[in-house]
Amino acid sequence: MLLWPRALSVSVGVCTYPAAGSDAQELLSSADIAMYRAKEQGRNRFCFYAEDLNDLSEERGPIEGGLGWCCKEDTGFIGADAVRAVREAGPAERLRPFRLTGRGIPRPGNAIEGGGVVTSGTLSPCLDVGIGMGYLPAGRADVGTAIEIDVRGKTREAVVAERPLYRKERDG
Repeated sequence: MLLWPRALSVSVGVCTYPAAGSDAQELLSSADIAMYRAKEQGRNRFCFYAEDLNDLSEERGPIEGGLGWCCKEDTGFIGADAVRAVREAGPAERLRPFRLTGRGIPRPGNAIEGGGVVTSGTLSPCLDVGIGMGYLPAGRADVGTAIEIDVRGKTREAVVAERPLYRKERDG
């Protein structure tokens, strides 16, 4: 007799002390970030925590990261006033997906010409082009805007894309 009628999959986030946190709460938060990154990559994966996994920082909050939908300032959470101020004034930069229009594979840390930085990037096997996410100045973050990314010392042309980057109906 089977105890589980279906197979289970496991996603694990791994972090180390003291690199990922100085107390249990920070370590749990870091492991949680790594676990969700592992889930994004597919089933039965693990991921080690690294600073660049967390797209949010003291300089970049949930509004810049496109997570404003999950922030209810009227609940009085710590940082609500800062989130409200950015929402009202408009963010200086936004986290946006992009597609390269030619050869190249963007990587985290690549500079985006005119301001900005790549936070994640890879070669899409479905689209057969380099894709990624990056912070862009708000004035250059609209879908369809041409951008240039420094990939290993070479300028690569890209375009700001809509989410999701791949749709079976459109691309498959």
